[in-house]
Amino acid sequence: MEKRDDKGPVVAFFDVDGTLVYRTKESGPGTLARPLVAEMVTRFASSGGIPVLSTGRSMCGVAEVSHQIPFRGFITMDGAYVRLGETVVFDKCFPRCLLERVVSEMSAVNMSAFFQGTEVCAQVSPDGRNPFGSEGVETARDIAELARIKPDLRFGKIDFFGIDYERYCASDFLLRELTYYDVADGCHELVMPGVDKGMGAQRFLEALERVCGSAPSRVYAFGDSENDVSLFDVADEAIAMGQASDRVKARATYITDSCEDNGVASALRHFGLA
Repeated sequence: MEKRDDKGPVVAFFDVDGTLVYRTKESGPGTLARPLVAEMVTRFASSGGIPVLSTGRSMCGVAEVSHQIPFRGFITMDGAYVRLGETVVFDKCFPRCLLERVVSEMSAVNMSAFFQGTEVCAQVSPDGRNPFGSEGVETARDIAELARIKPDLRFGKIDFFGIDYERYCASDFLLRELTYYDVADGCHELVMPGVDKGMGAQRFLEALERVCGSAPSRVYAFGDSENDVSLFDVADEAIAMGQASDRVKARATYITDSCEDNGVASALRHFGLA
């Protein structure tokens, strides 16, 4: 936990899936926050608070919720991309040599995955499968096809479904070289070593202090998954959703209601933030 300034703003980091946006294994990821949650986060912002979206999704996947709620900043792709207002604070992608090896390893074990970039996302599927069913997202079978979809090959995070988990485990390289998160409901994430939501939050807070001239007075973090644990470490109050795993709850300072039961709104009321 870093320094605080009583005169500084209150900052709250909000995860998306399972926190702001209700998701089940059957329904898949949604695009909008629950109405009461959106209303309460907007009240927090209207009172001078600084709401920040902190998600494993890329900017491509948060367009609707970011129009619904007046976020002051974004931490996307589990910390690979950080923005304060319209200013990009941090932007990191897989080094090309690592990305090429990752795609090669996935081909070797016949693993399909979803590659997230800030401007463009793509599916990589050696056998042409389409497990994600994403409309408007192109599919590549190898690195050459991926480069045709996005010539600069700037991708910051990789997702895959449970159907490919055993294939992932069959690659010693993927197990060794990338950070792995089980984010529940059959969804899994792979990120670059040294990149996480906590690192992204810290970079955001440092940038905010430079702009505001003071450190925040209080920092809150809301989340439900393994990739939120590092975010909790940056906060004064770490709020776990009611449906979070025991491991996530163990790292929290407060456990609220589930996402289905508007847990974010309940916690904002509890802490007097809205």
